[in-house]
Amino acid sequence: MQLSEFTRLAHAGAITNLRFIESGCSPMVIECQYEYPGDDNHVPMKGLLENSHGDALTCKNITQAYDICRKAGLHKAELVQIIPHDEACAGFTLSAEQQAIPLVF
Repeated sequence: MQLSEFTRLAHAGAITNLRFIESGCSPMVIECQYEYPGDDNHVPMKGLLENSHGDALTCKNITQAYDICRKAGLHKAELVQIIPHDEACAGFTLSAEQQAIPLVF
């Protein structure tokens, strides 16, 4: 999802959840869950924020992620930290899925 679409959905109140996902030493990415305004089916969709080249938008730190969301008018998210050694032995469900940290900024 491009930043322009993200901002448009945020202003329309269509974003239902934001997650800052941090995996080991990798840069942080922002996952957005949303419903299209006017869609009577209320089907939730998910997508990572993307840069203008279609690559996942990465943040070096949480402050950059805050700034992106604040510019769109959003002030709540969840932080999900995935520890790399857990991924190898996690099986089908990552423990980080249940350990999201609520953030207000």
